[in-house]
Amino acid sequence: MLSKILLPHRFQKFGWILLLPFAVLLFAATYSGFEFSWLNISSAESQGGISDFFDPDKENFSVEFAMIGVFLSLFLIAFSKEKEEDEYIQKLRLDSLLVACYTHTFILIIATLMLYGFGFLEFMGYNLFTIQLIFIGRFKWVLYKQGQSTLAF
Repeated sequence: MLSKILLPHRFQKFGWILLLPFAVLLFAATYSGFEFSWLNISSAESQGGISDFFDPDKENFSVEFAMIGVFLSLFLIAFSKEKEEDEYIQKLRLDSLLVACYTHTFILIIATLMLYGFGFLEFMGYNLFTIQLIFIGRFKWVLYKQGQSTLAF
């Protein structure tokens, strides 16, 4: 049943290809001030209430573009079928998702107790990726270890 709602395997490859450039763009846009000029808001485009929220001369959506790219890449990786999808793989997916949710919650509680102000806000921005990253990491690790154990016999 679960495999009916998963994306085809080729989407996973596409996600891996997109992840590195978008992650590098996110890092560069966040910490080095890199911006794509075509993602600027111009005065003509900002009508109505938008100009109240943004300074059109300074607002650029390069960070948001990069975040969407990282989210999309991780989504494609996490929710695409493996080459051979069976009930055991589905169980691993569910177990990995559960571990990711537990870990995400634990990290969030610790950060809430230890971080304040802008540090907490910055952490929350990156915390958006933790469920997907932990899920992918654990799922791929268990698949890798399972592959090693079957090769040993």
